[in-house]
Amino acid sequence: MRHLYKTVLMILIPGNMLFAKAEPSLLYMGGGIFNVLQRQKTFSMQLEYRSSTFWYQRGCLFIRPLVALMGTDKGETYACGGVAFDCIVSKHFAVTPSFAPGVYFKGSGKDLGFPLEFRSSFELSYRQNNGSRFGAMFYHISNASIGKKNPGVEALVFFYGIAL
Repeated sequence: MRHLYKTVLMILIPGNMLFAKAEPSLLYMGGGIFNVLQRQKTFSMQLEYRSSTFWYQRGCLFIRPLVALMGTDKGETYACGGVAFDCIVSKHFAVTPSFAPGVYFKGSGKDLGFPLEFRSSFELSYRQNNGSRFGAMFYHISNASIGKKNPGVEALVFFYGIAL
């Protein structure tokens, strides 16, 4: 309970009082498994850019825009833009959920039922002293049932984020 109390206080304390330095822009490069929870998995690669311009900052919470491009060895492609919610939990660790609508092209891979898809992700990363990060991201892509079918897909990506 004491740790929960400290976490809540860290979020509520005004910016620049805890882990005070500004977060740099980041260029993520990663690889992993697309369709990770199903039998027919594919290899994926992704690039993601996160701006150092924050839409909101308070305590250890930084909300910033992102753009991403993902592709698989079966020609599946997903391009999206959205928002990342960086929660800096200590000097070296960050937890980052994000949300990004985008456009999906199936190539010779999985048909997700509609071109407009939404990515929801959760990431855990280690923050290096120079601002770079490495970690893992798990995400789900689905069309929120706006298409005739909505099978969804999950991916597990390991990444390195270069501080720019």
